[in-house]
Amino acid sequence: MKRNHNRTGLTSIAFLFLFGSFEPAFAGDPSCVDPAVPLSALLMPPPKHDSAQTKAELQELLRLQEARTSDQVRHARDDDRRTVESFLEGIGIKAGTLSSSATHFFDCIAEAVEHAVREAKLTFVRTRPYRLPDNKLHTLKKLSDRDSSSYPSGHATYGTVIGLILAEMLPEKKDDLYKRIQDYGHSRLVSGAHFRSDVYAGKIAGAAIAASLLSKEDFQSQFKEVKSELRKSIGFSS
Repeated sequence: MKRNHNRTGLTSIAFLFLFGSFEPAFAGDPSCVDPAVPLSALLMPPPKHDSAQTKAELQELLRLQEARTSDQVRHARDDDRRTVESFLEGIGIKAGTLSSSATHFFDCIAEAVEHAVREAKLTFVRTRPYRLPDNKLHTLKKLSDRDSSSYPSGHATYGTVIGLILAEMLPEKKDDLYKRIQDYGHSRLVSGAHFRSDVYAGKIAGAAIAASLLSKEDFQSQFKEVKSELRKSIGFSS
């Protein structure tokens, strides 16, 4: 009995480590809801930079680069913006001017994603594809010596979170929004900014963050107000 008790105690400590003290406090706007999702504990480590998988993923980016059209280039560059307006425009929906409270709601989502992804990137520290030796990539993103590491993709995470939350607000457009999530992540491949496994991890991360946010009462109260406003702004009945 004593051994079982100790095992239970160790399990509790491990749980608290992964889902409690492991996650740094949300360092942003205190009025924003913290999803408290420790992505570095949730995600599997990325492939190593010299692995066969990374080499295959780099070859995929080179094939996409060789085949990309001017329309794909424009679309990928447009998708570099992380805004709800840009995301909706990708499926032909133009939202009207949102109130300051609705804008704050969506800004909080972007901030929550940034915080969670930063923690994971600092843990995994995967080299960006365009930083690998002899990569031959001509990336569409603006390069900086301060670029974050590659895994998971912050854009793919954001696109998944915002897409899933919008799908709850606009169920009539759910299928289009799901396709847009895939499209938004694909733009990171077309641009040469991320490996496919970065984008895939971003979708897992985004789904976890969205599920966490939607489960919180504080978020739901804001969600209902913004949902009503957004639907009216694009001409849908409330």
